[in-house]
Amino acid sequence: FDKDRRGCWLTFLLFFMTGIAIVLYLNQAPYQVRERDYAYAGSFYAFAIWIGFAVAAIYSWIASALKEKHTVAVAAVASVACLFVPALMAEENWDDHDRSNRYTAVEVAKNYLNSVGENGLLITHGDNDTFPLWYAQEVESFRNDVRICNTSLLGTDWYIDQMRYAINNSAPLNLSIGQEQYLYGTNEWIPIEDKRGQALLLSDCVTVFKHPDAKLVYQDGRKMDYWVSRKMIIPVNKENCLKSGIVSEKFADQIPDSIVIEIPKSKNYLSKPELFLLDFLSTYQWDRPLNMLNQGGDLNIGLRDYLMYEGFSYKFVPIKNKPQSLEVGLVDTDDLYDKMTNKFCFDAVSREDYCVDYQNTYTFLGVMSLRNMFVSAANAFIAAGEPGRAEEMLDKCQRVLKPKEYPYDNSILGWGSNALFPIEMIKDYYALGKPEKAKALAQELTNELTESIRFYLDFYPMCKSDFEYNCNLIYYMTNDVIRKAGDNEFADEIEKSLAAFLSAQ
Repeated sequence: FDKDRRGCWLTFLLFFMTGIAIVLYLNQAPYQVRERDYAYAGSFYAFAIWIGFAVAAIYSWIASALKEKHTVAVAAVASVACLFVPALMAEENWDDHDRSNRYTAVEVAKNYLNSVGENGLLITHGDNDTFPLWYAQEVESFRNDVRICNTSLLGTDWYIDQMRYAINNSAPLNLSIGQEQYLYGTNEWIPIEDKRGQALLLSDCVTVFKHPDAKLVYQDGRKMDYWVSRKMIIPVNKENCLKSGIVSEKFADQIPDSIVIEIPKSKNYLSKPELFLLDFLSTYQWDRPLNMLNQGGDLNIGLRDYLMYEGFSYKFVPIKNKPQSLEVGLVDTDDLYDKMTNKFCFDAVSREDYCVDYQNTYTFLGVMSLRNMFVSAANAFIAAGEPGRAEEMLDKCQRVLKPKEYPYDNSILGWGSNALFPIEMIKDYYALGKPEKAKALAQELTNELTESIRFYLDFYPMCKSDFEYNCNLIYYMTNDVIRKAGDNEFADEIEKSLAAFLSAQ
């Protein structure tokens, strides 16, 4: 600062504007699904410049003290002294950034791909759920027969063009709408003009959309392509449906000649990704499976009524049903059991020798709750009258997601609803006639919730709602689950321990 104020201010502004100022401007919420330190790369450069100046300054101080003698020794001492800086940084941050033995990302990617049948399509929605899939396919050549369709990119013409070509072992998609109708800046949003209110063949809807004379004319003279019907009929090729494994023989008598998908009345426009999918379905011969993550995400064109639960994804099937919360709707229990026990791998996530950072916590307990998946599978097996398989799913959940690495209660991280999944597991254990397993899990969950309650009491009343929520979770567990299972004595024990804890605070 004394020798070069201009350079000092320039370096400071570089550090401030590319660091602290960006933090204030972006105002990112904590617990991002992946590290976003790259946003502050400029400030790292400025910090490195300061470290370099510091080395020169230390050399200058030592040289001045020794009156410019022994310059080589001075340089050596300054260099060794400055090595303590990266050593300190490593000591403080190594465990937080240690990725050794952590293979959870690629394991989840392979599980996603293995939830899809041969030569199938998998609809993904963002970069975080897509990049690991591309790695598994392109680097490890794993299940590259599956075509990844990312809705975040399906609004671009170049990505839709890629869908028309074979990639690796994945066959091209049969699309009929010409490029001129999905070029950049064209048909970003397609108005829905359903004047008749009748169900039309989906292929006819696409034909009208493609027709050069079928346009909406606005008062200012603008002409726009439009979508002609909310209700669309998709014929079902029963033979292909069975042959391609979209549904098994046990569902053969439930396959109709056609299905009707309906766009909600509250929806007035189609997005380009939705147009892409409707175009694909207009020529769909049911000869390759179509799977989706998160029940289709933002794709709101009536497909959610025709989804079969596949564990890590949902499959589009010609049988109407309605998945709801922990009740997953239509399930092929034999196929799901095979996937959960043979095809899906949980070795990486169940390891105890890797650092479970907040990205893994966020992923497996927040964005994509693995406990929810195991509980949903167990509920499906209970509903199908298969108690042995249901218990196996619950036990496997306990082995895979150890509470030491993946706690039951995550309300402090903002995911209080995660505690509902172990409560559902307790309910299932009681239903399966396994009260000891239910009580052991209930006690573990109670202990975790009590610790969170202790934390919230320290910040009361600021954390009043979180405090009340966790208390209510315990009472919900005792009254709606444990007492209903007939275990009043154990419920009283938990409630008394909570009351004693609160009175002691």
